Amino acid sequence: MKKRTDHSSRSSEGLFPRFSKPLERAENYISLRAGMVERTFRHTYHAMPPVGWMNDPNGSCFALGKYHVFYQFHPYAAVWGPMHWGHFVSDDLVVWERLPVALAPDMPYDRDGCFSGSAIEKDGVMYLMYTAVADGKQLQALARSEDGVHFEKLGIVIGEEDTPRDCTQADFRDPYLFEREGKYYCLIGSKNVDGDANVLLYTSGDLLKWKLVGKAWKDGRTGSGIYECPSYAAFGETDALFLSPQYMKTDGVEHENIFCNLYMLGKLDLKCGAFCRTFESEIDGGFDFYAAQTLHAPDGRTLMTAWMQMWDRGFPTAAHGWAGALILPRELTLKEGRVLQAPVREIERYRTEKRLYPACDVDGELKLEGVEGDKIDLAFDLEPGESARAGIKLFVGGGQETCIYFDRARRQVLFDRSRMGTLIKAAPSEQDASLRRVRIEPKEGRLHFRILLDVTSCEVFLGEGERTLTGNIYSPGKGIVFFSEGGRARILNVEKYDITVPQGTDKDA
Repeated sequence: MKKRTDHSSRSSEGLFPRFSKPLERAENYISLRAGMVERTFRHTYHAMPPVGWMNDPNGSCFALGKYHVFYQFHPYAAVWGPMHWGHFVSDDLVVWERLPVALAPDMPYDRDGCFSGSAIEKDGVMYLMYTAVADGKQLQALARSEDGVHFEKLGIVIGEEDTPRDCTQADFRDPYLFEREGKYYCLIGSKNVDGDANVLLYTSGDLLKWKLVGKAWKDGRTGSGIYECPSYAAFGETDALFLSPQYMKTDGVEHENIFCNLYMLGKLDLKCGAFCRTFESEIDGGFDFYAAQTLHAPDGRTLMTAWMQMWDRGFPTAAHGWAGALILPRELTLKEGRVLQAPVREIERYRTEKRLYPACDVDGELKLEGVEGDKIDLAFDLEPGESARAGIKLFVGGGQETCIYFDRARRQVLFDRSRMGTLIKAAPSEQDASLRRVRIEPKEGRLHFRILLDVTSCEVFLGEGERTLTGNIYSPGKGIVFFSEGGRARILNVEKYDITVPQGTDKDA
């Protein structure tokens, strides 16, 4: 959510009468402006705002026969501002249809914004729980819909009287709903009066009356921030918490972004509210990944989406009239005590122009005929051999390139966008916004890469999906080159597809 108090982005107040309803006003503005956005960097198979600003995904769920994803939305400018809930639906998690704005700040208790939250279906009705902000206070409100399009606000359901005395009302947000053992539960990110972050667990029998169960997590690591956007999933007998900590101290190659994402495995005690952790890892080691939210698919899969940007940096598309996007949803599985990630299998329906290549050595640079493009699904195995560095260069052209490679001495895969041609200034507390690293060991001397590109996005899945790197690349080139330095490497099982999605999410243009 990242609540701020600067509402200077209310730049469109004069465009519509003050008496027009906020939802109607937002839709009118979208209709007027969506066709005017510059399309150079627009994605084709990632959800993105028709105009204006997008951040956290909200309310990711399967309900009323469709996949839904809502998102933090400021329609009137491509900067953070008073939050609305944008809304997409999909049949296949790849092609997203924009629906009317679901929530807008139009009540006394949410007049400063309808901030992050979640969704759940109960008795054929869809419910949204969101953080209502007014007068510096953050409370949890509920809305309902029978058609999944139009929402009726039901008011505050977790208020000041429900907030623990040792937690501040100014940082009490991002409710995540789930159902277990016939009851409803809600995780909320909060801050203790001692300045440390909490994750609180509440329970309810009807989604209307809530009771505090206890503190799921508190560990003293977030500095001046909190654990934003908590989320939950169960993998058999193993529970997982997904958390978005602010200002966590960088630890080697971990937590290099100003805000990062963690998953913790263990057990959530629904009676006392405490989470017992057995394992922890960063979810994604790239530049642009935040506010991960899980959902349960009707076929039993656990899926995840996230914001494909990062706070307190430059946003190159803001000058084009829009900013922000969501990752391609990912399938999560648990294997040998680790969460593995993979692109949703539905993306394979849109793969065309299949190309396969035999194994070949790389000593210097190697270009394979037909392996190019900026809307592709590319997989290969790398045997680093004796090379010091070996991997792939993407978006090559005009003197620009982005490199993803294995460094044998460091035992790391590095994602280097320092030569992409567009400067993205790092946040003050970040070392840089050009290089990210993850630790991973080749298995039997071989490392698997799967890379999905979509005009300006790059999502990298390593090994079996135990490590991922996500980043936005603002380069016009479409060339792809394999390379090695300091010795010979070998690439095997190269498989490349174009991805062709007829309409994608650009339905308002």
